[in-house]
Amino acid sequence: MNRFLTALLAMLFLATASSAQTSKVQIIHNSPDPTVDIYVNGILAFNDFAFRTATSFLDLPVGLPLDVAVAPGNSTSVADAIANFPLLLELGKTYAVTASGVVGDPVTPFTLLVDDAAQNQSSDPAKVQFNVLHGAPDAPAVDVVVRTGSKIVSNLAYGSFTSYLSVDPGVYYLDIKPAGSNTIVQTYKADLSGLAGAALRVMASGFLGGTPSFGLYAVLSDGTVAELPATPVARVQVIHNSPSPTVDVYANDDLLIDNFVYRTATPFIFVPAGVDITLGVAPETSTSAADAIATFDVNLTNGSTYIVTASGIVGDPATPFTLNINNTAQEKAANPVNVDIAVLHGSTNAPPVDVDALLLANNVIADLAYGQYTPYLGLAPGKYDFAIRAAGDPNVVASYRADLSNLQGAAAYVFASGLLGGTPEFGLYAALPSGAVIALPTTPTARVQVIHTSPDPIVDVYAGNSLLIDNFAFRTATPYIDVPADRNITLGVAPDNSTSAADAIATFDVNLTTGGTYAVTASGIVGNPSTPFTLVVDGDAREAALLPTQVDFNVLHGSPDAPAVDVAVVGLGTVISDLSYPNFTGYLSVDPGSYLVQIIPSGTSDVLVTYRADLSSLAGGAARVFASGLLGGTPAFGLFAALANGTVIELPVVVPPATARVQVIHNSPSP
Repeated sequence: MNRFLTALLAMLFLATASSAQTSKVQIIHNSPDPTVDIYVNGILAFNDFAFRTATSFLDLPVGLPLDVAVAPGNSTSVADAIANFPLLLELGKTYAVTASGVVGDPVTPFTLLVDDAAQNQSSDPAKVQFNVLHGAPDAPAVDVVVRTGSKIVSNLAYGSFTSYLSVDPGVYYLDIKPAGSNTIVQTYKADLSGLAGAALRVMASGFLGGTPSFGLYAVLSDGTVAELPATPVARVQVIHNSPSPTVDVYANDDLLIDNFVYRTATPFIFVPAGVDITLGVAPETSTSAADAIATFDVNLTNGSTYIVTASGIVGDPATPFTLNINNTAQEKAANPVNVDIAVLHGSTNAPPVDVDALLLANNVIADLAYGQYTPYLGLAPGKYDFAIRAAGDPNVVASYRADLSNLQGAAAYVFASGLLGGTPEFGLYAALPSGAVIALPTTPTARVQVIHTSPDPIVDVYAGNSLLIDNFAFRTATPYIDVPADRNITLGVAPDNSTSAADAIATFDVNLTTGGTYAVTASGIVGNPSTPFTLVVDGDAREAALLPTQVDFNVLHGSPDAPAVDVAVVGLGTVISDLSYPNFTGYLSVDPGSYLVQIIPSGTSDVLVTYRADLSSLAGGAARVFASGLLGGTPAFGLFAALANGTVIELPVVVPPATARVQVIHNSPSP
């Protein structure tokens, strides 16, 4: 504080000695004019006050009318003032007074911008708080966006300032954009690392098209004014997907990544943009960039986001070592409710591929060749299974599980890696923005057989959006097939003329256990409130007998209007008691052979009907026997057996021979 200010303060305090109450005031010179002198109530307060300088926060009296006069730096008295401004401070407020505008300019005239909600320290000692002043007279309204963050200033016009924002200490890159535009005018680096507990004012200063030139400046509470350096940067993630040893990566002469291991990735980092950079890849034992075995020249664009993938094989003329650069990379999803993924084909000896999202859509990726990558695909968080096929070939080579359940709002870069039929072996990997690389496991599956015993017409069956069974006829079955497990699946049943899962007349949600074996039986009658259409799921189904010398079977009561029944086997007695619709039994094991099966209404001894079950050729096999049809209608009641291969056999009815009533009496006098 110079002697002029000391004298001024003494006089002001004498004038208000009865109260001596003060407010804190900081004065900032941001008018693109020469050095000025500032008079307060006719007394020189600041001599030779330079452009882009500031005072610390001063204690000035409240309630005293102040006349602030601004004069050229060579002034001799207040009479030389070129502008005067009245100022009355209020108790309890903190002020930042900024000289702004251009002397003599009728559009943006010289003025004082008064912020009476200024802060001289952060209200949170762990945070840095700052506000932003638009003080560049010829600049349009602007947005300010924190790179990798959010828009913190929206449509800020000249002469306006924001309220205070609270951030963690750290380094921030601020993109200045014309309001409503995505074009970056310039990027500035704000290093707030050591400023926890501080408050500051960021101001735009100067002219876009003149002198002094435009810039961003930070004004600290102690009066320090620091220029924020213009720092064009790009965001870059580097992935090592070349089946080669660990390497070192250099940017020009600087070691960028030390001991970079195959199938690892860096997090996204800031890299200078708009300058020529030579990327060098060297053995892990390197001592300098001169040891590089391959170099690549790049010049990155400010504001862009890149994924740079080391790919190919060193010394291979067909697929040489190279850097695959994706200049449309994402660190987060475009829609915060989704997960965005892109896919890179990085397997040097694999053919072009098609990729299906099982149960969702086929050909989500078509004809992707080595070295190519896809645009980002937005998916709802959840579990997905991606089946890989050689392009144009319907046969699935492999299927991989991608669990995106916990990645809402994030992005991931999936890359094919390794060699088909070689070492390292082929696989799919996902690189996250944090640098974590996750090996995608093969799709977990369950074995499922579907049986149609609902007395209805032919139907279509969907799993998710995919047609699982087309034109599924009554009393037929599928063989056991692999179905993705450990994820939610909606099974839909639709008329046989359906065109999509949206045509389903009934849906059922299932989640199968990995490694489980299921029999899913369509049963009941559509529209019948007593025995409605449903799916009967047996999670303990068997494809084969436990013992290779026996036959295992269980029984499902699938006849909606039939009463509960007992089942007896001639020669073995009752094997099932009181089986009601739509229940099923556990498995029974018997020797191969031909058996007479009697159906008996529960609680009676009356045999309703007898069937022959010929199991002679089924040693080691398993079957599911199901009652089907209606006792008193069409289709008629019958007993059927579904084998593991999908074959459905109708068990024939055995008609007892004709009989007469006979009584025999022994009346011969013989022993």
